[in-house]
Amino acid sequence: MINLKKNKIFMKKKESPLYVNLAYESEMNRLAQNENPYGASNLAKEAVLENINKMSLYPDVILMELKEKLAKKHGVSPQEIIVSNGSGAIIDHLVNCMPHNGENMIVPELTFVAYKLCAAIYRKECRLVPMENYSINLHKIADNCDKKTHLVFLSNPNNPTGTIFSHDEIVEFLDRISSKTLVVLDEAYKEYVTDVSFPRSIELYNKYPNIIILHSFSKIYGLAGLRIGYGIARTSVIEELEKNRLPFMVGTLANIAALAALDDMEHVSESARKNAKGREILFQELSGMGYNVIPSQGNFLFISFATTEDRNKMYDTLLANKIVVRKMESFGDNRALRISLGRTAANIRMLDCLKIK
Repeated sequence: MINLKKNKIFMKKKESPLYVNLAYESEMNRLAQNENPYGASNLAKEAVLENINKMSLYPDVILMELKEKLAKKHGVSPQEIIVSNGSGAIIDHLVNCMPHNGENMIVPELTFVAYKLCAAIYRKECRLVPMENYSINLHKIADNCDKKTHLVFLSNPNNPTGTIFSHDEIVEFLDRISSKTLVVLDEAYKEYVTDVSFPRSIELYNKYPNIIILHSFSKIYGLAGLRIGYGIARTSVIEELEKNRLPFMVGTLANIAALAALDDMEHVSESARKNAKGREILFQELSGMGYNVIPSQGNFLFISFATTEDRNKMYDTLLANKIVVRKMESFGDNRALRISLGRTAANIRMLDCLKIK
């Protein structure tokens, strides 16, 4: 039996995050979760409603129709696709499947918390590499890789900072490290990117067999509440992951919604267009107020403060006006906030609250 008292994850009882509790109050403006404020595609909504009676049925285990659709989208085979209940679940599968021979994994210091959390849950050695100006430093990560490095997780655009590394930078990195090290490109926010230097991930995948690419339906596709994401990897990796996880990972309605969402690229492109416009306006306005806003390629902005007290002033001002944003303690930074992009009215309301504070 596992002794949970000896596991650091369970040593201290943690309360539910305040931002989660508050975000579900009806009058709150949700600017904390990086959701698509325009919601899911109408095609996805209609598909779910048309199939609502199927919720009593067990899901399709193979998900071949969805895999074939995703394979066609990315130019790979269905055997190179794994679908799970969110891309976070695939992160969990990858860490859980690490060998038990002293292997380590490497993640940037300020990035998606799931990487470090999974390492703690499965008691894996996790090396944290410092950022450089809130960006992932691929040179330092390569310096920290050794023959025992099994996994490297790279969020691009990086959550929570919104920064990216370029195609040329990741090529240089991949050429430096061992081909036995699996490099996970977590591209949950890829559809929001406007920078043309962003990596051409399928081109990289076709050249480097150690690449794994993760995608999410939770962000621009607006299916966060249904929990579905997918990964692209060599068949040997996919087979290893599949045999080490439970069946029925993806619900029936999530599968149906994802299939329909892939047929509505107009919704994706329109959401991306509105996000880019709103992101630029918010960046300029907040920077003009004197805040240290990091240029972002995601659907959120990261603001760094001189002190925790300064951070709390903005947070409390917004909260008093029923606007919920995200503190960054769980990411490892107690002097920062992450603000998700909302609809135009929500963004303007937030700016107005800060102007009259």
